[in-house]
Amino acid sequence: MLLHFTGFFVGYISATICRFREAERRAISIEVGMQNCSLGVVLATTHFSSPVVALPPAMSAVIMNTMGSSLGFFWRQIRGSKQELEDQE
Repeated sequence: MLLHFTGFFVGYISATICRFREAERRAISIEVGMQNCSLGVVLATTHFSSPVVALPPAMSAVIMNTMGSSLGFFWRQIRGSKQELEDQE
């Protein structure tokens, strides 16, 4: 959970430092936070004989999707400031 939270946070802060608009900051944050956990499942099942090894990446995928969807829903409900909205038009 901490890995995905850090990804969302670092993505947003990095986009802010690079002076992207608010909509772009949010998109970059979600892209960075939504890392591909299914690759971990495939690698774990390919290189290890026990199927239990694939459990942590599978749980991480559920957490990642829940956090990303929640963040997207939250940001959709929150509007930016008037200046930011004018900059986007």
